[in-house]
Amino acid sequence: MSSTTFRRLATAGAVLGTALALTVPAASAAGAGSQMVPGELYKIQLLTLRCTNISESGEDELYLKLDGGVVVPTSVCVERGTVDYHHIDPERFIFEGGTVLNVELWEQDTDYIDPDDKLGVFELNDTRVNTTNIAKVQKGTDYAYSLTYRVLPLD
Repeated sequence: MSSTTFRRLATAGAVLGTALALTVPAASAAGAGSQMVPGELYKIQLLTLRCTNISESGEDELYLKLDGGVVVPTSVCVERGTVDYHHIDPERFIFEGGTVLNVELWEQDTDYIDPDDKLGVFELNDTRVNTTNIAKVQKGTDYAYSLTYRVLPLD
């Protein structure tokens, strides 16, 4: 490599590095959101459920429970599929800042002999408000799900 080519590459790299250093903090600060205040009430807007590896062959029939009651009805999800939860009322998921909201993920079994399977618990505890967050449920290589959500102030 000639010294002229090397200098051009080094100069371009320095310019690009400076540009990234100037823009990245501004972008992350704008998306950082505010911190939750302990004791204040918040709600969760569910966005999507990503089914990376499903628990059964073909498709999973999934629903969410909170405090023992079903809060999101059954949806079908295929391997590497996504379920849209934007339509779910965020007022179903109200919690106090400084606490964890545990949302259970269940797989529905339609026969009477085999009960529904509790796949795990999404722990919704991010302290950033008005930002997109992700909670995961995973059992080794058997299955994996990601719940994307947003913490919102309770108006």
